[in-house]
Amino acid sequence: MSSSINYRNTEKVHYPQQRSIQECQNSLRSASPALAEKGDRFLEYFQYHATEEGVLFRTIQELTRELDMPHQTLTKILKILESNELIYRRNGIIGLWKK
Repeated sequence: MSSSINYRNTEKVHYPQQRSIQECQNSLRSASPALAEKGDRFLEYFQYHATEEGVLFRTIQELTRELDMPHQTLTKILKILESNELIYRRNGIIGLWKK
């Protein structure tokens, strides 16, 4: 599934911690190529919609609808990132751990 929304090349990138985003991308690349591609879409979305502190206020249901991504796929992506201690999830909040 390809999303019709393009979050690339937008001026609104709140979270400037490229190192953390690159660590997330590297973590997802160790999974399957298809999951890495969808993970990149999630990370682009995260960068566009997160606060300056690196926090995204969205539920899984909202994310699956806005990213046009299956719930199971998004959950896999989040679990990979969470197991590598790159993100945390709490009741509709997804945040990047600060290094």
